[in-house]
Amino acid sequence: MIYRIYEQDSETLLEKPETGMGYQIISAAQYNMRFSRKFVVYNTNLAVELDSDFQVNKRLIMNEGYKFALSKAPVLTLETNSIKVFDHNSVREFITLSAVKRDINKRLSGGKGATDSPKEFANGKDIFTRVSAYEDDKRIDFVKNRLKPGTFTTTFEDYANCVITNDDPIDRYALPNDEKIKWAFFIQPKSVDILQKGIVQPAFSHVGGGIEAYFEKGTSENTYALKKEYGKQ
Repeated sequence: MIYRIYEQDSETLLEKPETGMGYQIISAAQYNMRFSRKFVVYNTNLAVELDSDFQVNKRLIMNEGYKFALSKAPVLTLETNSIKVFDHNSVREFITLSAVKRDINKRLSGGKGATDSPKEFANGKDIFTRVSAYEDDKRIDFVKNRLKPGTFTTTFEDYANCVITNDDPIDRYALPNDEKIKWAFFIQPKSVDILQKGIVQPAFSHVGGGIEAYFEKGTSENTYALKKEYGKQ
């Protein structure tokens, strides 16, 4: 089924890390129930149960649109203490990157994902980009102009390669929801901000191969620069 996450639980999810850019894979028990179920949560407030109907419900959201699906979905109230977020290794698949995507679309194969890579300081100059289907992306703190802790992005260079080569960002960044990417958020971390960079690993029948960057502690205030429609100059 498709659910709308109860507002308080959505705030709890915002305090927990992402599984990948724009989504979380969670295990949680519904309020007053003992057993846990597994969900894919988009933007911390729309949940799709990860069961045999997942693909059907994913297509339904893509066809109807996120806002409409959210408006009609029943509310899912979770036992807060039961919420567990899985890392990307829990959904990793073994799919071979084709030579066409590697060469023409400038993707990479093999390597490690960001959370399995060493931590490093930002240089204070590089720009990072977060692509999203959602204009109100919850991982952007629009008050303090920063990334919230536990947030994924890609590099500006990889984003540019995706746009210039007319690549599919959903496949490149192995996103689960298949909704059209509409927005790009640009962030310039300060030299005190710590990140991990790696290669997007295959998941959800998508090959990956883009660059991902993970900010475990988020970024400093006033590092979020601007938002543009995806692909626009």
